[in-house]
Amino acid sequence: MFINKNIEAEKIKKNLKNKSVKKTPVSGIFRIEINNIHFDMLVINSDDTSISRRFWDDNYSDFALDKWCDWSKEEGVYIDVGAHTGLYTVAALVSNNKNHLISIEPFTLNYHRIITNLRLNNFNNKNASLFNFAVSDNDKIVKFDIKTSQYWSYLSKGGKIGIEGVNTKAIKLDSLKFSNNKINLKGLKIDTEGEDLNVIFGAKKLIENFMPKIIIECRKHNILDILKYLSKFGYNNIYDEHGNSPGSKNLTEFNEGENIKDLFFEKN
Repeated sequence: MFINKNIEAEKIKKNLKNKSVKKTPVSGIFRIEINNIHFDMLVINSDDTSISRRFWDDNYSDFALDKWCDWSKEEGVYIDVGAHTGLYTVAALVSNNKNHLISIEPFTLNYHRIITNLRLNNFNNKNASLFNFAVSDNDKIVKFDIKTSQYWSYLSKGGKIGIEGVNTKAIKLDSLKFSNNKINLKGLKIDTEGEDLNVIFGAKKLIENFMPKIIIECRKHNILDILKYLSKFGYNNIYDEHGNSPGSKNLTEFNEGENIKDLFFEKN
């Protein structure tokens, strides 16, 4: 099934009443609407679940993406680590077309999908700098274990650095050639399937110099270490999507069956 952005999605969904049909892979250019902005993303055989699930679920919400769009209204540079297919990259550019995005994605097919999605929305390398490698605590070669999202998909859903996988170049964010005179770093989003603590270890100078707002995906095994490390930099507005703060034990608790949660760091 191919869905063009010019076809009303509601008409299509109305005809798919059987829940089993909803598992049928869909392809097309999907219109994403968030608050007062909108942009297009390509999906082939439901290979990008972050997009296709928005089509099926009328009540779908994404606090992290909403927050990212709100932050990125402020002109500046934003870094998207673990960019997947470029959802956060494109969203930040649409929020303010004067922004510049640094988008980093280690899996080559995902990386090329980012390029496609940028072109769909009339952006190019003047708007975004794309890097096809991993991010960790040091510059090195790592094993990158690639997992695709579905049997019909070639996109990576949960690739991560581990003890097995494909040899992949990794850098630390501090190795990117920045200077206080050249960039105005406003935001940093990190989603690296468990490598997140090492990513911020490798971004020490970047964080010290710019104090960007940060969205970081945490896991049970690293959430306390992430909180402890980033708190040292002076972030004083730390919360999750439910508004829990460091004064609440709920900040580090996970719902039953869940192993990940996003934390947000700002300095007021």
